[in-house]
Amino acid sequence: MARKLKKKVKVFIIVFLASLPLCVFGVFYWGTPEPPEKELGKARVAIAEARKTIEKDFIPPSLIEAESLYDSAMVFWKAENERFILSRNYTKSRTFAVRAEQEALASPKIASQNTNDFVSSLERDLAAVKRDTAQIEQLYSRLPLPAIINKKYSRGIILLREAELNLEQKNFKESRSKLELAKFDLSEVARHTKNLLDDYFSNLPMWKRWADQTIRESAQSQSYAIVIDKFAGKCFLYNSGKLKTSYPVELGKNWIGEKRYSGDKATPEGKYKITKKKDGQQTRYFKALLLNYPNDEDKQRFQSEIKDKTLPRHARIGGLIEIHGDGGKGVNWTEGCIAFSNDDMESIYRIVPVGCPVTIVGSLQPLFEVIKNPKP
Repeated sequence: MARKLKKKVKVFIIVFLASLPLCVFGVFYWGTPEPPEKELGKARVAIAEARKTIEKDFIPPSLIEAESLYDSAMVFWKAENERFILSRNYTKSRTFAVRAEQEALASPKIASQNTNDFVSSLERDLAAVKRDTAQIEQLYSRLPLPAIINKKYSRGIILLREAELNLEQKNFKESRSKLELAKFDLSEVARHTKNLLDDYFSNLPMWKRWADQTIRESAQSQSYAIVIDKFAGKCFLYNSGKLKTSYPVELGKNWIGEKRYSGDKATPEGKYKITKKKDGQQTRYFKALLLNYPNDEDKQRFQSEIKDKTLPRHARIGGLIEIHGDGGKGVNWTEGCIAFSNDDMESIYRIVPVGCPVTIVGSLQPLFEVIKNPKP
């Protein structure tokens, strides 16, 4: 009996020892948690695909988040791998990997929408700036602006064209950057010009009064009279108070504003008369009508500016302002005179006598009309 029991114990021990490796293997096989390799692999592929399809300028926060989640998943995986195999827990790593994949998969759609919104906004802004610039371009191009303003205007136009080109090339961020710079320069030009014109056109009531007086005097004396509208670039010829004809004219390079001193290249504003008719050797131009600039008002204003020190003491008032020929150049080019084409000069030279009134004004129209119809 004892022998049989001994034999059974021996068999049990043998079986136990034989099965122990299998038991240990089973414990490790079924008890070891599965690493998150599959989830991390899917997240890695999703992030790589998103990176390939999304332009670098439009990477959405979701893709940045996906990459951050993936990095966190890798950190947790590494930390768990350093623990005893049966106590490892990959739940956090797996969760982060799954979230990383989801964010990466959503990113291309988000990026596409963001890109479309960005481009639509860019196209709208670009069209608006182009439209505004086109409306004022002819007006600005006629104004004698300071060099720094002209530089800003030229640079703004160049930047605007570069922004258009960048948009066509799908370089959207560069296009937006150029557009913002163009807007800044062009807005500076607009601000300067608005202030200039608002100040200049505050004289409109006076200009209209001068013109009305001149036309009324023409009617009363049954004689010729000339009214020159500098902003319109036109000379209006009246006879007996009625408009007979008009001529295009060209003015001094710095034609806006009053003539203040000799050499300022400004065409004067005021009421003058023709004091002499010149032709042949009497003038360097085709023909000329000399005006009585400076008149008493011009002299008084000049002396006031010298006294107030808004002009230097060595300044001179100048003179020799004429209506003369050799015009028709299409630009304001004179030193302060009023230039006609030779054909028009011949016509007016024959008609008007010495003593004919010549009234020069900044404009006969209000500013909003001038802006609406900027061409002379």
